[in-house]
Amino acid sequence: MKKLLFAVCLLLIFISSSFSQSYKYGWISDIHIGAPGAVSDLENVVHNINNRKDISFVVVTGDIAEKGRNDELETAKSILDSLKVAYHIIPGNHDTKWSESGCTKFKELWKDDKFDFQFDGVEHIGMNSGIPWRGGGGHFAVEDFPWLDSVLAKTPKDEQVIFYAHHPLDGEIDNWFEVTNRLRKYNIKAILVGHGHANKLMNFGGIPAAMGRSTLSDKKSWGYTLVDNETDSLSFCEVTSDSIPKFWGAIGKTNSPIPEVDSTQFINYTTTSSNSEINVKVLWQKELNTSLSASILVTDKNIFAAAINGNVYCFDLSGNLIWKNKTGETIFSKPVEANNILAVGTIVGDLITMDASTGKVIQTIGIDEPITSQLITLDGEYNGQATTGVVLGTAKGSVYCYDINSLEMIWENHSAQGMIETKPLLAGDRIIYGSWDNYLYCIDSRSGIINWKWTENNNFYYSPAACWPVTDGKNVYVSTPDKFVSSIDLMLGTTEWRKNIFDSWETIGISENKENLYIKSYKDNFFIASARNGKLIKNIKVGFGIDTMPIDPIEWNKNIIFGFKDGKIYLIDKNYEWHPLLFLGTCRVQNVFHLKDNIFAASNMDGKIVEFEIN
Repeated sequence: MKKLLFAVCLLLIFISSSFSQSYKYGWISDIHIGAPGAVSDLENVVHNINNRKDISFVVVTGDIAEKGRNDELETAKSILDSLKVAYHIIPGNHDTKWSESGCTKFKELWKDDKFDFQFDGVEHIGMNSGIPWRGGGGHFAVEDFPWLDSVLAKTPKDEQVIFYAHHPLDGEIDNWFEVTNRLRKYNIKAILVGHGHANKLMNFGGIPAAMGRSTLSDKKSWGYTLVDNETDSLSFCEVTSDSIPKFWGAIGKTNSPIPEVDSTQFINYTTTSSNSEINVKVLWQKELNTSLSASILVTDKNIFAAAINGNVYCFDLSGNLIWKNKTGETIFSKPVEANNILAVGTIVGDLITMDASTGKVIQTIGIDEPITSQLITLDGEYNGQATTGVVLGTAKGSVYCYDINSLEMIWENHSAQGMIETKPLLAGDRIIYGSWDNYLYCIDSRSGIINWKWTENNNFYYSPAACWPVTDGKNVYVSTPDKFVSSIDLMLGTTEWRKNIFDSWETIGISENKENLYIKSYKDNFFIASARNGKLIKNIKVGFGIDTMPIDPIEWNKNIIFGFKDGKIYLIDKNYEWHPLLFLGTCRVQNVFHLKDNIFAASNMDGKIVEFEIN
């Protein structure tokens, strides 16, 4: 009899471990603290959840803040921490696009930007799909996949899995297949996402999915989703101010084959133009497997890369690793080099100089403001001696110039009131830069004194902040998210012309003779326009889809070369025919750099670096 009872107990334990029990949990998304009414809406949602007795935990799927500001995130945490049940949280694109902390504040507050936990036989996994300082879609960071692999490796094959992200795992996230290809090998039951502010059943690569509403009232009522996890299904109810759950959809937990997505991650194209065949020879490539926010720095002898995780790399032009320095800090800025000194800015506010030959740290000073702009150098004077100055911008809108040799401050400017993200433009004795306070600024390169500031749109979201300005020596040109291209008088700061016929976003370049502007549109097209009056010269229909990635097109032998969000490097020849040269993988390509002759180098945000030759 004892043996029989023992066998029954073992059977019951097996059944309880193999099949999840029924439970309910709260699903919150798109809180947008900083938007009108967002605080009271979230407080009402939390109050409602706390008054319910049937909610086991809460999951929050991104867009916690409206503009990703530190105080917005702190407010959200203070409200969410009043939940009486545990909650698990990931960021969204609004938390990463304008992050003044370089996306470090989120991790500081919540210890991570991803989660995994097991509850009653179900493994819940959430990953960040927001891209640092980039909008227009999502991307899973390359360094997060080893973490996901480790989580799945410890998950029993028969244990149910529910996956969470902010963006839908389709075209919204360019490398979505990296996740679905992994999940298909396990007992994945559903994917839950936010971003769309609507209750909607979906399907991603054969995996059933659902999108949840925002907590925002939107002229009706605040709300959230009540998820009922049953053995055979997930059901979704909307809870609003009347506290009555209203059923809107369900996902069955039946198993069906999930196809694997085949995605080649490197292609070398050979194309034919009207006059000749174009082919590319790859000289070398490196996989850093760590995210690069800034593009590489190319010099006469070396290629430098500064990764978000603080690693700084130096390669020679043959692709050999010369040195690597682990600073241990977060780096969003492209470094600069002068006098065999490499200068690097960090999000904690340190300006670090290194021996460019060895990587050994020479000196570090603290600025007490996150360094957020790309760095530039200029010829200046300090203590009556000619020197090289390093110019940098910060999250608070300050601009500083330091002597690269001594790191003594030459001048400072505090005109801007928003984060400076761009690469400042040095135009003679003037420095031009945009800020996330709506303005474009012009300051004196010798003293830092402001000459003028310019705006044509007072909406924060349309600030001339991410665009890299260009100049012909007379005017400055910018492309802003309100889809305007503007020409501004360099001396006076007045608008010369302003046009929205190019469907532009934040990319603008200029020809070597300074006569033509190169404008990448928001979708599919690449324009060539007159710098003098903005008149359209040519519209090349490339068909690359939606692309909001700011890049710096370059001209070479009357050809235009540039990278795109779709992972490709393109060339437009002198006959205005476009050609894909290389596909570096499903990840945004940063700027392309001309080394010498017909040799170029480029990188992408996943840390792939390639040097290639165009024939």
